[in-house]
Amino acid sequence: MYVLGMLSEQEAAEVEAYAVAYPEVRQAIATYEQTLEQYAQLHALQPPEHMRERIWKTLSANASSTTHSATRSIKSRSRFFSHPIWPYLVAACVLLLIGSLILNVLFYNRYQHVQQETAQLKQQQTDLQQQLRTYATALQVLQTSHFTPIILKGVNTHPDMLATVYWNKANGEVYLLPNTLPPPPEGKQYQLWAIVNGKPISAGVYPVDSVSVPIQKMTTMSRPVQAFAITLEKRGGSPTPTLSAMYVMGKVNG
Repeated sequence: MYVLGMLSEQEAAEVEAYAVAYPEVRQAIATYEQTLEQYAQLHALQPPEHMRERIWKTLSANASSTTHSATRSIKSRSRFFSHPIWPYLVAACVLLLIGSLILNVLFYNRYQHVQQETAQLKQQQTDLQQQLRTYATALQVLQTSHFTPIILKGVNTHPDMLATVYWNKANGEVYLLPNTLPPPPEGKQYQLWAIVNGKPISAGVYPVDSVSVPIQKMTTMSRPVQAFAITLEKRGGSPTPTLSAMYVMGKVNG
């Protein structure tokens, strides 16, 4: 309708503003204009020879003839809109408009898909950076001499189990490597205990979703620790250890 000049000034201005902002709108307008021009040329009729003389007389007429010509021009425009070609032009415009709407929907869906992919890539980048930091910390713990490795061996009911605690006696940092401990059952979680003056003190629960980076930082233990032990508790941990669910235990300096 913009190409046919059937919009109001405000509507036409809005279309022109979109054409300035979006190249695809400019391309669509150019395509419509070219299509209408080709259609008009395809159905053009050669005017008769006597039409030139009639046009010359019209241009040479006086003021009244000019007024008459204006009136005749209005009638000619009315005849144009009632011309048999007019419905085909309208149908072509409607088809082009529908095609434009379909393209807009496709472009919008593609834009949404790209946004989702970008958000996923950013999240993956954040996760990888976090894993790299965790790996760097784990490597530092395993290599530094400040951490004392304490082997926790399986108790009688779990003789094949093994875990390792890395304890920094200077600052109390504690890291746990589960070694051969199997994945806990649903609703359960491993809990580390520090034996201080003969009493068990919770050193935290081992995260359930820590398969990618097995060595995990636990609760700091600054007080003298005689031993470490691991029990299988309900998810979230327990205030006291379940002795029947103890898997491994190891003494410090022994």
